[in-house]
Amino acid sequence: MQRTAIRIIQDEHLAIGAVLYSLRYLARRIRDEVDPPDFRLLHAMLDYVVEYPDRWHHPKENQFLFKALRERAREAAHLVAQLEAEHEQGSRLITALKDALARFERGVPGARAPFIDAVEEYAQFQWDHIRKEEEQLLPLAERVLSDDDWESIATAFEENDNPLFGIKPKDEAERLYRTIMQLAPPPLGVGQRAHDQDRDGPPNEQQSRLATLRR
Repeated sequence: MQRTAIRIIQDEHLAIGAVLYSLRYLARRIRDEVDPPDFRLLHAMLDYVVEYPDRWHHPKENQFLFKALRERAREAAHLVAQLEAEHEQGSRLITALKDALARFERGVPGARAPFIDAVEEYAQFQWDHIRKEEEQLLPLAERVLSDDDWESIATAFEENDNPLFGIKPKDEAERLYRTIMQLAPPPLGVGQRAHDQDRDGPPNEQQSRLATLRR
């Protein structure tokens, strides 16, 4: 039976991946001049990435999952150090991405391409990070952590209140997610402006693409 903590962590990974997929999809349509930029929607997506992964998900990993692994397995030290460094790098990348969006929104000449590049870099970085956690860290944790360790980790993560998966959503994160859904055009969300398919495939392929995070 899958442990509660692992299920929560994987659900949170999928939620983060879903927002990143949608952000990249929209950025590529802006790049290809299929759609004009919807800055309210783009800001909402970046606010979600800051609010949920950076303020809730990553700190809980650092404080509970990573700490327990360091105490239980010497072989985990290098991997944990890598992942902690990636959390810090991710924070720097999201700051750069928000700055790039601000320049693009102000109409700074040539700001469109750097914004698109920043979206691509951040999304790929986070997907690689998530895969490393799911393919390397979690299997190691399953081997070495005790039942008490897992109970403590699950309790900590249950407080995260994931708005994408209905676990007692935190007010701010839920507000951000609902804003994304209201602003995003179908089939990403419930907004009125429809999107055509692009060369990367329609968003209704999102679940199969996000499943690669767990392969």
